[in-house]
Amino acid sequence: MATISQIRIRLHEGFPEKQADLLAVRLHRVERYCALLQTHADERGVASNIHSDDRKLRERGRITHTHRQRNFCLQPLHGFTLVELLVVIAIIGVLVSLLMPALQSARESARRTSCGNNLKQLYTACASHLLLLGHYPTGGWNAASTASPDLGADWRQPGGWAYTILPFMEEKNTYNAANRNSLPVPVFACPSRRASPIGPGGVVMTDYAGNRGAWSSPNPATASTNRDTLFGAPSGETFSPSLTPSGAASAAATLNTVQASFSSGVSAATGGIIFIGSSLLPSRIRDGTSNTYLFAEKYVPQSFYTTGGTGYLNSAYVGDSPDTLRGGHRLPLSDSTTWADTQKGAFGGPHPGNFNAAFCDGSVRSIDFSIDAQTHFLLSAREDRQAVQAP
Repeated sequence: MATISQIRIRLHEGFPEKQADLLAVRLHRVERYCALLQTHADERGVASNIHSDDRKLRERGRITHTHRQRNFCLQPLHGFTLVELLVVIAIIGVLVSLLMPALQSARESARRTSCGNNLKQLYTACASHLLLLGHYPTGGWNAASTASPDLGADWRQPGGWAYTILPFMEEKNTYNAANRNSLPVPVFACPSRRASPIGPGGVVMTDYAGNRGAWSSPNPATASTNRDTLFGAPSGETFSPSLTPSGAASAAATLNTVQASFSSGVSAATGGIIFIGSSLLPSRIRDGTSNTYLFAEKYVPQSFYTTGGTGYLNSAYVGDSPDTLRGGHRLPLSDSTTWADTQKGAFGGPHPGNFNAAFCDGSVRSIDFSIDAQTHFLLSAREDRQAVQAP
């Protein structure tokens, strides 16, 4: 912008001195006023842009103050209050509490199904054993006996049924291995009880037991002369007889055909399918394969899962013992039942309400813990010749 002196010099060239001074002052005021108008217009343009930006940002909920206030608070205009947040959390908690039982039930149902599949595989291996060798697997000798691949699969084999069916489950390498007791065989483990078949003590254990029969019944049926459910005296309920090779040899002729006592005089249940020194022929199942247990889950108190105890101590491959054989002389028990020594021969399991059992016809069924005592007893006897309605 030109100064007054510059404007006066220019005006003096064409106007008298006084007029030139007056015009110079007025022109200078006009220029200043124009300059002020331009400055004001520029400021209004900036302000308009600022207001436009503010409006856009407010619509996005990004700020609460204008740029002119230089306070850019980046917080949502619309949010949850503390009370609303607590209500949402409470609702989620209620929904979870309602869904958890259903989820747990679904998981247990899947584990029960997997357990039934294990029993089906055991039956399939047993059926292959029967087809090839002509008899059911042996129950072995006793809890102290050691299985051997060189001693066959009949009464001469000290090892039990779990050992003799290994070759029929694609476990021939385990069958021949010297360290077989430490090698896992997944089919022996019920998933509701444990994830690994290796149990307390670092040895492979089985959650399933062969049906050895029973010593006595809470309500014996009449006409028991040919029932073939007792082998020796029931007193004492000895679960691990001291069977020697010579004792087994002397009893072999009658062991799988009629009732007889071992030379040692100990008691043993032989009315089932798999029992001490057995090599049972299919023709001996006179009650029908659909009415006779073959394998079933065994009762193991929950306190034994990690520490071990009677019936959960020895390898799956030992002979006649509560670890490998159970019978129908005791009602089946849930694993939640407190341990008592008189319960060591019972079937049972960890599932709520019932246990799984594989019958000689290959069917796998869930048996209620509340099953009638006599029915349970008769289902464990292969030739009691009594009418029974299997579940």
